[in-house]
Amino acid sequence: MMGKMKGKRVQKLFWCIMIIQLFSIVTSSKMHHVRHTPAKDMIGSPVKLHISNHYVVVDNGIVQLTLTNPTGHIYGISYKGIDNLLEKRFLESRRGYWDIMWKLSEDKQSTFDTLFMTNFKVITNDDNKVEVSFTKTWNSNAHHDLPLNIDKRFVMLRGNSGFYSYGKFEHTNEMPQLRLDEGRIAIKLNQNLFHYMVVSDDRQKVMPTNQDISHGKVLRFREAVQITNPSYSKFKNEVEDKYQYSCDMKDVKVHGWICNNPHIGFWVITPSNEFGIGGPMKQDLTSHAGPTSLASFFSGHYTGPQLGVDLQEGEPWKKVFGPIFFYLNSKFDNNNHKTLWEDAKRQMFEETTKWPYDFPESKDYPKANERATVSGRLLVHDSYIKDYPFYAKSAYVGLALPGKVGSWQTETKGYQFWTQSDNNGYFKITGVIPGTYNLYSWVPGVIGDYKYNPNFTITQGSEFYLGDLVYNPPRNGPTLWEIGIPDRTAAEFFVPDPLPSLTNHALINTTQKFRQYGLWDRYTDLYPNEDLVYRVGDSNYTKDWFYAHVTRRTENNKYIPTTWQISFDLSTVDPIGTYTLHIALASATNSHLLGRINDPYRPRPHFQTQALGKSNAIARHGIHGLYSLFTFQIPGYELQIGENIIYLKQARGGSPFNGVMYDYIRFEGPPR
Repeated sequence: MMGKMKGKRVQKLFWCIMIIQLFSIVTSSKMHHVRHTPAKDMIGSPVKLHISNHYVVVDNGIVQLTLTNPTGHIYGISYKGIDNLLEKRFLESRRGYWDIMWKLSEDKQSTFDTLFMTNFKVITNDDNKVEVSFTKTWNSNAHHDLPLNIDKRFVMLRGNSGFYSYGKFEHTNEMPQLRLDEGRIAIKLNQNLFHYMVVSDDRQKVMPTNQDISHGKVLRFREAVQITNPSYSKFKNEVEDKYQYSCDMKDVKVHGWICNNPHIGFWVITPSNEFGIGGPMKQDLTSHAGPTSLASFFSGHYTGPQLGVDLQEGEPWKKVFGPIFFYLNSKFDNNNHKTLWEDAKRQMFEETTKWPYDFPESKDYPKANERATVSGRLLVHDSYIKDYPFYAKSAYVGLALPGKVGSWQTETKGYQFWTQSDNNGYFKITGVIPGTYNLYSWVPGVIGDYKYNPNFTITQGSEFYLGDLVYNPPRNGPTLWEIGIPDRTAAEFFVPDPLPSLTNHALINTTQKFRQYGLWDRYTDLYPNEDLVYRVGDSNYTKDWFYAHVTRRTENNKYIPTTWQISFDLSTVDPIGTYTLHIALASATNSHLLGRINDPYRPRPHFQTQALGKSNAIARHGIHGLYSLFTFQIPGYELQIGENIIYLKQARGGSPFNGVMYDYIRFEGPPR
């Protein structure tokens, strides 16, 4: 009897377990599911490598990557039953490729080069990883051969839904002078599959086709096109321009494209910008109509030609770019693009936490245990704000090659490592490649640049603690008035709405309103006859200070210089004292700034700058370019009790794109 009862209890327990398991299976099948990279337990099919005379195929059962042999271009990407995600109508060398713009000393124009390699080699081939290398060595006897030794590599890991690419450029002591203007990886996706582009949470939309753009009206510059005969009526009169989707490098972590059927995403993930140039605020291209996605390494966008890589004859130089992760994901039930985007961001965070990667086999890519850490705390001492040093909150703190104060903005040859301090000013920079550096910083809300003067050499595995560092920003006297926020952008100033006929609707309800086309011409609409006048104490810089000091369009479409006025009252004046005017610029393009005080017709200006800038940030819808700070001393006898006026003239006309963007202006009284 007891045995029968025990048997019944076992049967009941068995059926309860079965019901619970069945319920779990049904429930999980109804949940939204996104295909993403499994945990690092090497589950999934082994990675396979197939080599033929013309192609190299790497396949991990999730993604299949086909590369040309030995040139090293991306011929095809297969995923979720689609034989090739890339545009088949393009040449093999124009589907997925590394490219650079380069010039020799005797060249008049730069050469666009998609880097045809000449040698192929298998670096690693096992069940868990395949790494392959495509190389090219400079041929001194060949006509106009690129004087670089190049190693392009591709890596696929077991269980990963994607692949990596990284490369090394090397200039040796027997090579001639070389100028590198631009370097990147470009992916040209299938035009019939990918129509929805995502750059950020608030910049994403269905994109016009190449045909829409090619049949459109070219505007002020060839990249900007007004769509006049669209395939989809919603695009009628929209403006499309690849520069509208640019980002600061600190924010270019993930972007890409989504296909509706099947519902898949293709994403470019940049887990680190240590190989980038110009620091965290440098802007560059991301994804744009094509459909095209880019991983940008260096360029002069938003800064000008000074951010190219200039190598002298015989100058040794070597740098590793990447790895970049090209990630693919899919969703099984419906076409909710947000799910794919959120998963891409999740994958980006996962890749970021794994940096520096442990899988690259190149001896020129140091692993985590071969790198170093630098930490400390940054304080700011401005006695006109506080009597004692205060915390440098959210300061950008970085390591770059030794140079002058602020030289990191234009440094292009070395690696840079950046972080932000916490609310107490503490910072920690990890993963630093051994070498000799200066430490640089700038603090939001504070003008100027900080540099820790001593050069210091970082060795493998070392930990540098620099202790408390104190930044003494430019300051001569108490603040009498100020305009703007010292944050190296003009974003806080008045950005007008675009003309309805020149609108990109993806940018309407975003923080990137300044990326609309043609905003420079809205200045003439707002100030057709008289220039801007700003009255300290009455005016509001968010409404009354135009985002860019540009030229004015005349009735015959000429562009003439403009003079802005800053009106302010002084209740007292020290005639023998010295007043100070700080003008921080967020950007400048072909400009010359002249300043006069209380007399706009004075033959010689009271102060002026040299010819300024080639950033082209106005034309390319940036809100900043290269930062610069100018400090002018103003004798007290030039001022008067009551109303005073500073006349700021941008003296270069001739183009709608000439002008400056102010970051911040501060007028100080004589020292206490």
